[in-house]
Amino acid sequence: MTPDSQFDPYQSGQPAACPTLWSPPETIQELAAEETDLVAELIQSFTADVEDRLHLIRSALNSANTVVLRYQIHAIKGSSKQMAADRVASICEQIEAAGRERPISQLADLVTQLEVRVGEVCAAMAWYQRTDNRRAC
Repeated sequence: MTPDSQFDPYQSGQPAACPTLWSPPETIQELAAEETDLVAELIQSFTADVEDRLHLIRSALNSANTVVLRYQIHAIKGSSKQMAADRVASICEQIEAAGRERPISQLADLVTQLEVRVGEVCAAMAWYQRTDNRRAC
């Protein structure tokens, strides 16, 4: 995630409050026991990928491109499930369901909610990394 990213809650250097707690799923923790940089690499990859996909989703909303929207939402849902970002995956499922029932023009509020959830999980992942991976707030 870039320092000027809209999802960076640490612009002042410290979070205003402890973000929602996050920790990697057990399978990733087991693999990370052998490869110490794995969690950091996965977090970096996840946050960059999701940020790029959110930009594509906003463009798809603006151009009413349902194919791109569905694909990007589905991709975020899958990676979120792998990274134990359950609230992000849940809102993706809501967008997928709503997209089957409503026109794309009526999905903007749900996409905004997705952006908020992504911001929360990215903040929690950053907090996890900055606090020696275990310390509580």
